[in-house]
Amino acid sequence: MTTFDVSSIGFHVLDVLGRPVTAIPPGGRAAFIDEICMTVAGTAGATAVACAILGIKTRSVTTVGDDDMGDFLVSKMRNYGVDCSLVKRTSSVQTSATILPVRPNGERPALHVPGSATVFDVAPYDLDAALDARIIHVGGTGLLKAFDGEPTVALLRRAKELGRITTFDLIQANPETIALVEPCLPYVDYFVPSIDEASEMAGTSSVPAVADFFLSRGVKNCILTLGANGVYVASERGRVFHLPAFEVPVSDTTGCGDSFTAGIIVGVIKGWSLEECARFASAVAARVAMGLGSQGKLKSFDDTVAAMTSLPVRQDTLTATHQL
Repeated sequence: MTTFDVSSIGFHVLDVLGRPVTAIPPGGRAAFIDEICMTVAGTAGATAVACAILGIKTRSVTTVGDDDMGDFLVSKMRNYGVDCSLVKRTSSVQTSATILPVRPNGERPALHVPGSATVFDVAPYDLDAALDARIIHVGGTGLLKAFDGEPTVALLRRAKELGRITTFDLIQANPETIALVEPCLPYVDYFVPSIDEASEMAGTSSVPAVADFFLSRGVKNCILTLGANGVYVASERGRVFHLPAFEVPVSDTTGCGDSFTAGIIVGVIKGWSLEECARFASAVAARVAMGLGSQGKLKSFDDTVAAMTSLPVRQDTLTATHQL
């Protein structure tokens, strides 16, 4: 029996977002925009917060700076109900942070300080506590300099030895990232990357071929988020399906992928089918996309279930770049 439903391990970052931004003013001049906010973000941080909002017992495992930004992240996560007893503080670098000027169409270029993510690791004396959850989520491979590689593989291997369910996501992947990711894959039950990052690593833009690439390397379930084109799921058991995205007014796409992963985690905890998990996760991401920042308009489990059953579904076909 585990203490937590999910332990979210890895990349946590403070995001400062503003929208809508059409251009950076010249010189020292100012431009007026509608919104500015700060949020808990990252492929482990935003996932942890979304899991807590959706009502499951969540632990965060990360490192933040011994600074005001770190204070904000810890305080905010605790306010959402996330256990932060394994959040370490460091004075060697600042808290990981990103400035995101969000364009009117929801796209967001990033100005990023790697900071505390680069020194994050799970100490041997914390390993048992970090793995004290039904689901172990690792997020942020590619930006976790001290944890990427063998430390991540060892943690996932130990998680599987303990009978845990594992989920995995990464960030800013490129063709070289596969060297860090591939040794992890045999220990991953649910791999939930964006198609853009997965394509970079697989070397193809064909969605089925990308999924097959990762399944052939040991992943049990490959769940590719396709942005406005929905989600494509392929299982080692031969189950393959595509679900279109929900039609919503998009404010900001920050955190959509991270919250989608949270939806998968919640569905697995509840014992749902893979298709039910993916549909619920799509609704979670849709609620996030409707507001600014990684939490967007995500409110609760019940509100998300209502959205899943009432939101219209997009009729768009996949783009020419990512054909099924």
